[in-house]
Order: sequence, then C-alpha cells, then structure tokens
Amino acid sequence: MSVSCAASAQTNFRPGFVLTPAGDTLRGEVDARGAIRNARLARFRAAPDAAIVEYQPRQLRGYGFVGDRLYQAETVLLADSVPRLGQPYTLPDTLARHSFLEVVVRGELSLLYLRDERSFEHYYVQLSGQPPQELVQKISFVSTSTGTAGGTAVRHKSDDYRRTLAASTQRCLAVQPAITKVSLDLNSLSRVVAQYNECVGSAIIKPAPATRRNHVQLGLVAGAETSRLTLNDNFFGRDRTLKTTSNQVSPVVGLALNFRLSGINKALSARLEAFYESQDYLARQALATPGFYQEYRVKMTSIRVPLLVRYTYPRGAIRPFAQVGYGFAQLLRNDNEGRQTRTPAVAGYQDGDWKQLVVPRKLEQGVIGSIGVSTARANQRNMAAELRYERSDGFSDSFDFGSRVNRFYLLLSYDLTK
Repeated sequence: MSVSCAASAQTNFRPGFVLTPAGDTLRGEVDARGAIRNARLARFRAAPDAAIVEYQPRQLRGYGFVGDRLYQAETVLLADSVPRLGQPYTLPDTLARHSFLEVVVRGELSLLYLRDERSFEHYYVQLSGQPPQELVQKISFVSTSTGTAGGTAVRHKSDDYRRTLAASTQRCLAVQPAITKVSLDLNSLSRVVAQYNECVGSAIIKPAPATRRNHVQLGLVAGAETSRLTLNDNFFGRDRTLKTTSNQVSPVVGLALNFRLSGINKALSARLEAFYESQDYLARQALATPGFYQEYRVKMTSIRVPLLVRYTYPRGAIRPFAQVGYGFAQLLRNDNEGRQTRTPAVAGYQDGDWKQLVVPRKLEQGVIGSIGVSTARANQRNMAAELRYERSDGFSDSFDFGSRVNRFYLLLSYDLTK
C-alpha cells in the first residue's frame, strides 16, 4: 500500500468502496480507469481532499463503484506475467499473479473477466468457495496435406472452455445443451451462467449490466454551416488563387449512429453520421487589363458521411468532448462555372457566357476535428452542442484547377433512442 498526497491530472474518481482483508468496507471515492489498469491497481480516497491510497490486488478482497462495476482479488495464471517476472523461458500460464477480476455475474457460479496488458481477454468461472477456472480456447493450425505438395493449413479452435463450463454446471442438466453452442464472448457466457444460477435457485447479481456493454444509439443532427472555398486556377499558366466565403449560412440536417465502446473504455465512442448540405459561392478577381474581371460561381449539394471517434470527459452532468475523424461526401450536384466581365460596363461589350470549369469529382473527402459538450443523464436521451471544422479536397481533381473547402459547423444533436 502506498499513499500519494497529490492527485494526478489523469484521475477519474467516482463514488466507490474498497473491501479490506479483515472484511471491512471503506467508503469514499475510487479512481475509475480502463480495464487493464483496473485489474492492476485500486486507487482510493476517503474524501475529495483526502490523500490517495494505492492498493495492490494482494492487499484487498476487492473494490467497486457505486451502481457500477465490482472487482474481486484473485490469483490467476497469465502468460503475460512471465516476462514481467524476468523469466522469459518459462512456459506460459505457469506463474501465478494477483489480479483484480471484474465480476460480470455473481451467484453460485460466478463469471469473472480480465483484460491483460496485451489487451487479451480472459474469462473465468468460479463456483462458491472454489478458485476461479479460466475458460480457454486454444487455436492451432492443422495441415490438410497428404504427403503431396499443395497442402493447406486449416485454423482450428478447441472447445476446451465448453468442457470446463460443463464440468462447473453439472448440477443443472437443463443448461448443458446451451453450453454446446456457447461462444467465448461476454454476452454469450453471461447468458449461460445466469441460466445456470436460475436453474439451481441461486440469487443472481450483475453489478454493471448496462455500463459495461457496448451500445448503439440513433440520433438526430441539425445545425448550421458556413464555408470558405479556395480556388487555384492554373489553366494556361494563369496561376490565380482566390478565396471566397459561402453566400449564406446554410442549414444542416441528418441522422447519426453513436457506438458507445463501454466494453473498451467508457469515455470512448465511435460515431457515423449522414446529413444533407448545400453551399453557393461567387468569387471575382481583377485581371491584368484594367476594368476586366474573372468571375467564378460554384454550387455544391452533397450527402456528407463523417466517421468520428469521440472522447468524452467521464465526469459531471455536462461533459466536454473532442472528436477527430474522416469525412466522405457524395456530390449530388456541382455547378462550377467561370466567365469574364467588365466593370463599369462599356457600350458594345457583353459579359462572357458562363462556362463549365472542370468535370467535378463524385466523391469528396476531408479530415474533421471538433469540440463540444453533452449532457450525461444515465439511461436517458441526451443532447449535445458542437463546433466542428472540416478541411476537404473540394469538387475538382484537375491538376490545372484546384479546389479546397474549409467548413465550419455549429451542430446540435439529440438521442432518439436510449
């Protein structure tokens, strides 16, 4: 056990508790981190202004968060413990290591989970009063060659984990058919373990059934956009560069799919959007001959599809977030034209006809960054406000006529599903 008097800027303390070896429960705040860190260390403070106490797995029975995840200290065999102990030639899974295992289902038969330092996932079942047993699936490659050239190697997955699960559930024959089909993943294993506990009449506790599950939400996106178009006219060596802002602030409306990656990190989510937008531009540049000008007009209408990764600060009722991503846009319409004019008008001189500049590309691409804030109401529909910037390659892929668009958005989003 160690004591730290200064809180790190990377902490995320939430209401929680630790269970001491003597069976006492100390209530206060526990630092909530990712699955890998949570398996290694528990950081606790009795109050927001109290010193931080760090506990290793061998120093506690377990720890948890109020209304959320629960961890229990166990000794398990892990391959990634070998190099850390300075014994590189020791066979995998031969050295015991103390770890905090997350309790996914608790009952007569419990399901426990751990993600190791190489991000490999480990699943364990534990009968009351017995040590945990890991559910293992071995992968091997079996050659189909019969002694002649041209044989191939077939990937084979063992069902060792099913035999372990079957041996642990012998008190309930009704669950055995489900074990023959169970997959080695959290949702599938959770269902089988819960089914067994129901069968034998054991109470079932799921400390964090919702907060640890990846989740998809449908949302509405609406807002406003303005943009700046940069044109590089290099036809016939003219070397003209001009910038113009869109003629108006345009509405944006669309839908979003938000993928909450709680199983990886509760602060991370992935987001896929699709929305409609339309922008008009008019640009004018003086030519070398006094009174003559080159005019450009562009209209771009598109369906934009941004793919984003979001990090949300994990505390507070209103939470700031930042996003980065890449955007694609299918151009539904692109009018790009140019002409020469004279100002002031001269008798007998007519402005030139508008003529297409380039054949436009169909797919526009760009990079995206944004910041914003969102509400954080558990199991409720939430709202968010966002300022977004996108830099795209515009409508032209011609070497002689370049285009680039910088877009600025003010967006509001609302969850249509919980």
